[in-house]
Amino acid sequence: MASAPERDAPAAPAEEPAAPAAAGAPKRKRRGRRKRGASLAAGASAGTSAAAGAGAIAAPEPARPAAQAAVLPAAQPAPARASSPQPKAAAARTQKARQAAPAGEAAPRVPPRGSARARATAPGGSARGIDPHDASQLQATREGFVRMRGRTDKGRGWYQEIDLEMAVTLVREHAAVVVNRHTIRRLLSNRDFRMMILNRDKYTCYFCGDYGDTIDHLLPRSKGGHTTPDNCVCACNLCNQTKANRDLDEFVAAGIPVKPLE
Repeated sequence: MASAPERDAPAAPAEEPAAPAAAGAPKRKRRGRRKRGASLAAGASAGTSAAAGAGAIAAPEPARPAAQAAVLPAAQPAPARASSPQPKAAAARTQKARQAAPAGEAAPRVPPRGSARARATAPGGSARGIDPHDASQLQATREGFVRMRGRTDKGRGWYQEIDLEMAVTLVREHAAVVVNRHTIRRLLSNRDFRMMILNRDKYTCYFCGDYGDTIDHLLPRSKGGHTTPDNCVCACNLCNQTKANRDLDEFVAAGIPVKPLE
């Protein structure tokens, strides 16, 4: 039978039962482990296929039978490029130039005839078989003109189409040379031509004999004269202005002007 203190002691509270899981809550799925396992399996299969491929690449080629190897031709080296022999005519001219060269000096190399270099180094730069000073070789083109080339004072090339008569006059009066049947080339630029006339006449007026530094045309350009060495002379400023567009005979008949005494 229990004692009085035990009867009087309060009873211990009973443990509450665990709350049951909510009926509507979704279950937790373990997707992370499944994905990790799938990736590991894929990596392992990839490594296996790569190793198989490497083995296939590294596998040596099976040896060919001796009979098949004997049939295949051996690789032949590329043929050496043969140097073109020098023409006999060019060799003869080169030998002649060597014999004519002074002792101790190298003979100049003679270009083949008909080449661009030979035409460029020929007198007047004319083509083969063309006399640069023979105006009778000129012929007009189908369009009826002759080509004329030259250089400006700054060295730039220019081109002009002239008639056959003018081209013949320029060649005969030593202002141009024949390049080919349809082309002539002016020898000097305007500045060089002026200096050539003044130096040729020694800065002396052709009419009065005094000092001159201008260029005058004996046959004026308005009457068909051209700027050529044969038609241009050195003149002083007074004679040049007095002559104007008159011919030489008219100017001499009218009297050469006399300069006033200073």
